[in-house]
Amino acid sequence: MLLFALCGLAVAGGLVALVAWARGSEPADEEETTRRDNPLASRVHVFWYGAPGAASLRMVRLRRVQLPVALVGAPLAWLFTGIPLTALLVPLAVFGLPWLFDTTRPDTHRIERLEALSEWTQRIADVLLLGVGLNQAIVTSRRTAPAALEDEIGELAARLQARWRPEEALHAFADSLADATADKVLAALVLRAGDSGPGLARTLSDMADSVREEVRQRRAIEADRAKHRTTIRWLVGIIVLVVTIGSFNTEYTRPYGTFLGQIVLAVVAALFVAIIAWMRALAAHPPVPRLLTPDRRSKGGRRRGPVGGEAEPVEQLGEVR
Repeated sequence: MLLFALCGLAVAGGLVALVAWARGSEPADEEETTRRDNPLASRVHVFWYGAPGAASLRMVRLRRVQLPVALVGAPLAWLFTGIPLTALLVPLAVFGLPWLFDTTRPDTHRIERLEALSEWTQRIADVLLLGVGLNQAIVTSRRTAPAALEDEIGELAARLQARWRPEEALHAFADSLADATADKVLAALVLRAGDSGPGLARTLSDMADSVREEVRQRRAIEADRAKHRTTIRWLVGIIVLVVTIGSFNTEYTRPYGTFLGQIVLAVVAALFVAIIAWMRALAAHPPVPRLLTPDRRSKGGRRRGPVGGEAEPVEQLGEVR
């Protein structure tokens, strides 16, 4: 009866997930505003999507697939193997394996975005040297924006054309990138938004050189880490394959159906998860604290988006670490 009840709950959960997938999520601007106003929502967003800022389309699609698979796979694994603990292990595998493999995958996406940022920054500096204003330079840069940042730069230019204040549009651009290196470049633009003289052009040119050097160093680091990440992926893949094939052998799984067997299985699974988490921590690189962050000390200050738009929290330069 308990298994039938769990199957019914899994089916209901799958239907709810299917409806949520068909409905889609709320608009990005409203979702970002909600996270700013509610720190708990921000933490939940980071826990669910794995990173601050706007969630990538790939991650959103992955979560929409994982949730129904975990809800349906858990009771089916219990029914197939006769081991109640598999109802917990299957969701852990569904969410945990992509979580591990994402870390062991080369960080080419961030490197490409940093390389695009350096290219865009250098173009802005070159245009400013011609005597063009900062707003016009940003709007013009949308035509030749690097592919890795084409959408973000297009949104920045659209905000400026929609009469957003330059500081606020740049803050929104920084939030969409959610990167400490990008904050360094955008901090210079925010501080000099009203004065785009030759000093700003020279600063941006130096920033572009600095970002290019960081890209060069990160490529060297990624090349050195590649062999260790490949080892982790092969090790986990072989273990999962052996466990999956062994689950079809009833003689192999029968001892784990007892109370003592499930305790042993739980201990082995916990040790495996702990080792994988440790290996992931070794392969991961913690993000550097951002510079452009919401000022939590300001309770009454609000900044506005476009003229006449809704108010948004004030963002200021954070402490440089």
